[in-house]
Amino acid sequence: MPHPPPPACKCASILLALVLPLTAGPAGAQDNIIVPDFGQPRSVAGSAAGSTGYVSSNVKPKAKKAKAAPASAPVVTGSTKTQPVEQPVTNSVVRRPRPKKTDDDPYAPIGMQAGSFTVRPSLEISEGYDDNPFRVQNGKGSYFTLLNARVNSRSNWLRHELETELRGGYTAYSDIDNNDRPEAEARLRGRIDINSERKFEFGTKVQLSTLMAGSPEAITSAKKPPPVYTYAATGGYIQRFNRFEAGLYGSVERSTYADAELLSGVTLDQSDRNYTSYGTRLRGSYETMPGAKTFAEVAVDTRVFDLDTDFNGFRRGSDGVYARAGTEFELRGYLTGQISVGYGRRSYEAPLLPAIGGFLFDSSLVWQASALTRVSLKAISEISETNLAGASGALKREAILSVDHAFRRWLIGTASIAYGTYDYRGIDRSDDKLGLSAALTYYMNPSVALRGEVRRETYHSNVPNQDYTANIYLLGLKFQR
Repeated sequence: MPHPPPPACKCASILLALVLPLTAGPAGAQDNIIVPDFGQPRSVAGSAAGSTGYVSSNVKPKAKKAKAAPASAPVVTGSTKTQPVEQPVTNSVVRRPRPKKTDDDPYAPIGMQAGSFTVRPSLEISEGYDDNPFRVQNGKGSYFTLLNARVNSRSNWLRHELETELRGGYTAYSDIDNNDRPEAEARLRGRIDINSERKFEFGTKVQLSTLMAGSPEAITSAKKPPPVYTYAATGGYIQRFNRFEAGLYGSVERSTYADAELLSGVTLDQSDRNYTSYGTRLRGSYETMPGAKTFAEVAVDTRVFDLDTDFNGFRRGSDGVYARAGTEFELRGYLTGQISVGYGRRSYEAPLLPAIGGFLFDSSLVWQASALTRVSLKAISEISETNLAGASGALKREAILSVDHAFRRWLIGTASIAYGTYDYRGIDRSDDKLGLSAALTYYMNPSVALRGEVRRETYHSNVPNQDYTANIYLLGLKFQR
C-alpha cells in the first residue's frame, strides 16, 4: 500500500503551480502548460478578460485570422441598422464618390426629386416704382407689385429626355388703372432616342401675354391690355452619320388676339389679326471638334389669316424664307450656346404691301470668363406682324449683353445693356429702344435671396410724339428650391 506524499512535497507542488504562470513568456509562446497536480494535465489559459484585454492569467489569447470575404459576395447581417464596411480587394478598383468642385455655385437651386425628375420651383415677390407705366411722353408714375412664379423639371433618364417649364406673373399698379398685366407660359420639350444614330425631338408651347406698353400696336384707349394667346408645336427627326448630323423639322403656331374693351364702352374687334403659321426647316451640322459644331439651315413658312383681308382692306397672308449659318459650343465651364448669321425675306399677298428682307443675327451664348464672372449674349432677329395701316410688317432686331460678377459667393452684381431696332416697311417709320439695368442679389441662404434692381428705358421714333423715357426701381425677395 503506497504512502501519501510528505507535506513538504505537497507544498512544493502548490508553490510551483502558482509561480510558473507568472514566469511564462509572451502570450502565444505556448498554448498549454502542464503543471504537477497529482499527475493530471491542466490548461492555465484564463476565461475572464479584464479591461486591458488580457485574461486573468495575464496571458494574451492567440488571435484567430479571419478569412476575407470574396468581393463579389456581399456580407448580409441580421441587423438592418448597421451595414458592414466593404474592404478593398487586392488588384481591384475601388470607386469613390467624386468630390464637389470648388467652383460649384453653393447658392444654386438644389431642386427636389419627384420620381425620375428633378424639380426646381421658385417664387419672387417684388415691390417697385415705375415713373412711366404707360410708356408715353410725360406719363404718370405709380407704385406696383410684381409676382413671378416658376417651376422647372427635367428627367434623369439614361435614354430619352423630357423638360417642362411653367411660368406665371402678374403686375398690379397701385396709383393708375387699366394697366395691370398678367402673363403665363407653359413649355414642354422632349427627345426620344431611337438608337445611337437616330432620334426624334418635339416641343409644345402655350403662352398668355399682352402687347408691350408704348409699342405702335398697343391699344392705349383700352380699359385694360387685351390678352394675346399663342399655341405652338414642333417636331423633328435627326439622323447622325459619324460626325455629320441632318435634321428635318416641322412646326405649327397659332396666334389669337382677344377683343379690347375701350374706355368709351365700345368693344374693339381684333379678329382680323388672328393667324396660323406652318413651317418646315432643314438643318445640317458637322462636329469640327469635341464640343463644337458648325451648322447651316434653311426654313420656309406660310402665314394664313382667319380673314382674307383685315379691317383696313389689306390681304396680310405671306410666305417667308430664311437661311442661317453658324456654330454651336458645348465647352462646359468655358463657352456654351450658339451664334448664327443669315438672311430672311417675307412676301405678302397684297400687291400694295412691300416684301421685307434683311440681315439676321441670332445668338444665345454664355462665356464663363472666370470663376467669378460670367458674360452672356442673347440676340434675336425676326420679321414680325403689325396692324398699322399701309405697313406690311417690321424687321425686328434685339440684343442684350449682361455681365454677372460674384463679389462674394453670396453677393452677385449684374449689369446689362439691351438694344433693339424696329424697321417698318410700307410706311416711313423706324424706332429704336435702349435699356440699361444694374442689380444686386444677396443670398441669405440657398433658398432665400434679396434682390434690388434699377432700370432705365428710352424709346425713340422718327414719328413725332412717340418718344418716351421710363425709370423702374425694384426691391424683392426670391424663394427657390
